[in-house]
Amino acid sequence: MSTMMKLTPTQVVRKIKEGELRVAVVGCDVKGLSTAYLFAEAGAMVVGVDQSLEVVRAVRLGRSMPPEPQLGELLIKHVKSGRFTPTTEALEAVRESDVVNITVPTSVDENMRPNYSSLFKAAENIGKGLRTGSLVVVSSTVGPGMTEEVVRKTVENYSGLKAGPDFGLAYTPIRASAGTVIDDMRTRPRVVGGLDERSLEVAAAVLGAILKPEVRVMKVRDIKTAEVVELFENTYRLVSVTLSNELATLCEKIGVDYYAARDAAVTDEHCHLLLPGAGVGGQIPENLLLLTSVAEDYGVNLGLTRSASKVNDEMVGHGVKLVMDAVRACGRTLRRSTVAFLGVSFKPNVKEARGSRSLEVLKALMRKGAKVNAYDPYFTPEELQALGIPGVSGIQKALDGANCVVLAVGHTEFSKISLGKIRSQTRKPIALIDFNNFIDPVEAERSGFIYRGVGRGVWTR
Repeated sequence: MSTMMKLTPTQVVRKIKEGELRVAVVGCDVKGLSTAYLFAEAGAMVVGVDQSLEVVRAVRLGRSMPPEPQLGELLIKHVKSGRFTPTTEALEAVRESDVVNITVPTSVDENMRPNYSSLFKAAENIGKGLRTGSLVVVSSTVGPGMTEEVVRKTVENYSGLKAGPDFGLAYTPIRASAGTVIDDMRTRPRVVGGLDERSLEVAAAVLGAILKPEVRVMKVRDIKTAEVVELFENTYRLVSVTLSNELATLCEKIGVDYYAARDAAVTDEHCHLLLPGAGVGGQIPENLLLLTSVAEDYGVNLGLTRSASKVNDEMVGHGVKLVMDAVRACGRTLRRSTVAFLGVSFKPNVKEARGSRSLEVLKALMRKGAKVNAYDPYFTPEELQALGIPGVSGIQKALDGANCVVLAVGHTEFSKISLGKIRSQTRKPIALIDFNNFIDPVEAERSGFIYRGVGRGVWTR
């Protein structure tokens, strides 16, 4: 039996600092490992649980999967000290823990419906080992109602315990971006909702222990409210970027420079237009399906959200059209072109290709017959080949002999590339497609490039 749910907030923080509380983090992806690190750093004894032996072995060697800056090195310190233990043994870990934090990933299936199988499995394992008086905190991204529908019911069924009287239950989304996960989790306000007042109070104290002192824990009225917070944030992000992309596409047709128009428009305090690109990638598009699926079950048509998702998907095709248009202006076809494709990550300065819109553009170009030499500073040629694309080991090799250059991802390394370098290693006439506003269009045209960019209507007429 755990005394967790009987502690005051002050006692919770003290016991974590003194190493008297044990935390099991179920799910060792980047967010799960970052959660484990922050609890260990705060003083708790932490066990990281993952079904994959490969993942557990990687963590023991100081590697996260996928890689996250500094995370592996930070974790290995606590692995060596014994404060953090990665394992595949969920039952044993849960039996010995006062707090169980679920961070397993959720996804959608081939029919674009939510797939909560990993969440069901985690809840089953927790239910088999949960002690009376423990706190269960869910941090996996879920649709509204799923914490109680999936986790609560499954844990109660396998444990014989009741949420509320026998164990605490709360939900808190992890608000963090790839590349800066640990810093984000320390410094962004943490939202939490509980099954009852006691669960809320104890969960807020637990989460507060891993934040910087000045960062707020925001308590909301219930679990379902907390569940929709991350989904609302992601919806806002996708809709906002999609609006900017849609307007940028219009600018290309009517001969307007989107960047110039945007810079003027955002001087109005109520206008928050974003920068355009190849579309929102990563897990955000899938996360939105968790929300629209529940809305559909309730007979609510989130028309704007669905439309934004559709337009976002179409940006891949738009990126391909920009490349084809530039190549055609050079008097070539894609089948007669060698493309230096720079960047495959789903966002700048991270090593993660899952959900990458740029990667989708690249593969579409290959299907249309283009010869592609891909380079990304975060991937080896072998890793790129494992993604099904021909990779090279540097910008110079990618540019060598190319007659089309695509600046696909906004990696810092690519922002330093010069037109002179491109011109010296490529074949004329050169098509230059810029998804990130790295290159000055006027300078590019004056230097003899055939330039195309998202939203750059003035230079594509």
